[in-house]
Amino acid sequence: MKDTRNQCTRLGHTCDYRPRLAFRDDTPRIMGRMADVKTNGHVVWDLTSPSSNDERTDYFFSKDSLPPFSLLTSDEDREKKAEGVSPGTYLVVMTPDSFSSLPEYADDAIEKARSNSTSERRSSAASSPASAAKGDDPNVVILKTFEDVTRRSPSNGKTLGISPTSEISDPFCNLSLSPNFTSLPSPDVKVEEMAFLDPRLDRQGQDCTIFSHFRQVIWRQLFPHDHRLDDSCGSDSHFMTLSMDFLEQEATRFPPLSHAMMAVSALSLSHSGTGHNVDALQYYQQAFPSLQVSLRNNDDLVSDGLFLTHFLLLIYEIAAAEPHGSNLWSHHISRLLHIAFLRRAKYGQEPHPFILWWVCHIDLYALFSGAGTGEFVRAVIDHQMLPGSECLLYPSAPEGYSVIYSDEHESLPVLMRLYHDTFRLAAQLGFLAIRLRHDRRNLPFEEFDKRSHELSDLRRAFGRLWESPDVAFVHQHQDNLPRRSREIMQQSATLYHVCQLFSYSSMWPGQRVESEYPPDAEIDHHATEILRLAQQTTHTRRADRHFLVFPLFLAGATASASGIKLTAMELMTSMEYEEDGLGRNAATTRAILQIVYERQLERLMHMGHTLDVDWSDLMAQEGLQMVNFGF
Repeated sequence: MKDTRNQCTRLGHTCDYRPRLAFRDDTPRIMGRMADVKTNGHVVWDLTSPSSNDERTDYFFSKDSLPPFSLLTSDEDREKKAEGVSPGTYLVVMTPDSFSSLPEYADDAIEKARSNSTSERRSSAASSPASAAKGDDPNVVILKTFEDVTRRSPSNGKTLGISPTSEISDPFCNLSLSPNFTSLPSPDVKVEEMAFLDPRLDRQGQDCTIFSHFRQVIWRQLFPHDHRLDDSCGSDSHFMTLSMDFLEQEATRFPPLSHAMMAVSALSLSHSGTGHNVDALQYYQQAFPSLQVSLRNNDDLVSDGLFLTHFLLLIYEIAAAEPHGSNLWSHHISRLLHIAFLRRAKYGQEPHPFILWWVCHIDLYALFSGAGTGEFVRAVIDHQMLPGSECLLYPSAPEGYSVIYSDEHESLPVLMRLYHDTFRLAAQLGFLAIRLRHDRRNLPFEEFDKRSHELSDLRRAFGRLWESPDVAFVHQHQDNLPRRSREIMQQSATLYHVCQLFSYSSMWPGQRVESEYPPDAEIDHHATEILRLAQQTTHTRRADRHFLVFPLFLAGATASASGIKLTAMELMTSMEYEEDGLGRNAATTRAILQIVYERQLERLMHMGHTLDVDWSDLMAQEGLQMVNFGF
């Protein structure tokens, strides 16, 4: 029946429209239409196939680490839970009430809400906002709220294979410009006191909640600070750069920055699992027309506000990315490079070198994954714009230098130089990989083999750096190091092992097959070290673990030992449930790793080995893109 309620309202008629639901078994029709689809050999649909936990394949699939079915809140997690069991084990039931939140039923929902008693409303609010398990069967979930994927912002959903920006055909056109903030919302509301964001909640209240989340969660994740200098409330903003007070002042002066801050915070809330129903995409879209009207003169082009706006929009793109989705991360990183050159010309050096370090790490790992060409890192290094090791950590003084405390003087400067030098060698390795991949496709093997000897020179450079007396001494006493010294040591060691692992496994397609000496022992050694470092950060409850996402992916994708593969997947899954602060980068990377495992399993069954599966080529063939924070 066609919904004619709008016509009834316009004509003043009493409308007796009610939705009618009809259920029918479409299985024969679907099977007839999809006659070419075969289920033979499928571990779920073919009951005669070998069990999915066959010992030949167990290391390609992680154990079921998801919560009970009744506690899952997204279709993607429910599908993952159901993949390893017989069809029909888990059921999701939708009732007419499930659709009450959709716009076409909004009037009915309001009328029904008015008729409910106060006790009923309180009881409903106390229950899960998304679903409820049927009392006598925890495997049957009655969906309270249906989420329409055709309306849903990709930043809210986890199953939509497009970018949050793919709906924007022209980022500077066809977008509504919301009123600019004269000041940012009050930060008085605490995150733990936030109520569920009802769709009808007034915009000002929602903005206050989102901004409070940025202040209390997002800012601390972007700029990790030491407890000895807590400027989260701006108490030290006269001394430190990039404090919350500084960001608020810039956002008031330059409105696009406020939209970018709200977009990143709303995205975090939508993925936090706390039931906050916010549309991050609306804030992201508002930044583009706001940029258009806010750039009035040359000073705006080199302003902190513009620089930080594109930085936060870059963070949003990476945090919201889906494995098969298009992404504007490269647009924002190109804009940041252009702005960095302008700021260098005006100021002589970048006033916020910590931001440059952030972007360099993002670009380096995009270079390793094949998503980028390293344009930003190459330009920064070639033009002597790479910040020094003394600017590597936050908090930073006004001159951009990292604050070093009295107990860190003997260790931290040495370790910061170690990381700086390791990073430069890592960039050289990435650039060499691009050349070797090109040469392998275009040169005879004899000529290519001569050029590949550069790789040995780089490995020796890594060895000289890490075997120096200062580094050896600090490494021997790492258990007694101050916290920040120990953490930068972990990051340095992780980057070193990633580079070694990459150099033995991923420089060009077929590298492992063509190697004179099988590198499996070296690969498994460095992969094991990456897992050890990741487990170490778990035991110490380290919060800023973004730098481990790509290393865990590489360890799982290249290792030959089943135990390493399984552990890498388990660690990445654990990180996925911890990353409520910055979107779902670990979840996206883990999904890509699962695709790599599946292809490796396929080759193992047909060829008896997986050496010819190049994960980088596979990503290109499947249209996958992986960009990680890396810092």
